[in-house]
Amino acid sequence: MQCIEVIGRPPAAAAPQVLALGKFDGLHMGHQAILRAAQAEAAAQAAELAVMSFWPHPAWVLAQVPGYDRALTPLPEKARLLAALGVQRLYWVRFTEAYARIPATEFVEQHLAALRLAGVVVGPDFRFGQGGRADADDLIRLCTRLGITVRLVEPVTDGLGKVSSTRIREHLAKGQVEAAAGLLGRPYTVAGEVVHGDALGRTLGFPTANLSGLDAFVLPAAGVYAVRVEVYNSPPPATDGCVAVTTHLLLGQPVLCAAGVLNVGFRPTVGGRNLRLEVHLLGFQGDLYGRYLRVSFLQRLRAERKFSGLDELRRQIAEDVTAAARVLGWDGQTAVMANPATGF
Repeated sequence: MQCIEVIGRPPAAAAPQVLALGKFDGLHMGHQAILRAAQAEAAAQAAELAVMSFWPHPAWVLAQVPGYDRALTPLPEKARLLAALGVQRLYWVRFTEAYARIPATEFVEQHLAALRLAGVVVGPDFRFGQGGRADADDLIRLCTRLGITVRLVEPVTDGLGKVSSTRIREHLAKGQVEAAAGLLGRPYTVAGEVVHGDALGRTLGFPTANLSGLDAFVLPAAGVYAVRVEVYNSPPPATDGCVAVTTHLLLGQPVLCAAGVLNVGFRPTVGGRNLRLEVHLLGFQGDLYGRYLRVSFLQRLRAERKFSGLDELRRQIAEDVTAAARVLGWDGQTAVMANPATGF
């Protein structure tokens, strides 16, 4: 997949494209429906499949909405998922207050028109242009003038309403990772580099990998979780530019896929003050420092709490490991899973 950073107007396209357009935070089931529709349209038109998305999240840039400085799928993670879904080109717009002031007519006639579009696919709630005042009907009207067809994809719903990024964020805030996975169509995943901690886990007999670089991710509620862990040899560059995104796409297959038990929280038993994410890989012995881990949350085991001391904490961690092994179907023998591509 080709990644193109857009600052201002996008570069002219060399080949016809069908463009899926939206924020796509989370790439949940509703977003995937839009992408499937775009993919079908691209095949029918003998065109390439492209996506235009926005980073950082407009809600953060324009209104500093609490929590929206973090994303369900930060740009590199979004790029990896889009590539796996068959997208050939990602236009990621570096969203700014100045970009938000672009009039709707200019956005269509000068920005979208440069992309040789055989079609545009959006959800019915799509809004664009200065102040977000233009809607899907306006997009249809403006694109029709240029001979570009627009397809609206109806929202995906479940028994509780429309699948949305907001609902996923609400589930994660409560630690409801299984409910979040139901809306995402996959387990919720974060990724970061293993860095040195204070070695408390090793002292307790359960060494943990401490992850850094998680500031861009929405994190689930504090607690202990059964997780799947993919280990990569080295992390990509710590930037949000196209080099970093492209490097994420080149990570390839993990060198190890393992069961794990993870704690996210402040570690009140030892007087911790900073939020940490620490994961213990079941059955693994070795050095993970400097490796890059992608951690998928499968089930919350318990909330974080303060213990009377290290002995009680050690006993509880042993119980957590047993619970995680049961949830994950770990055989108690090896850290390597039977099918690293799919997990369990």
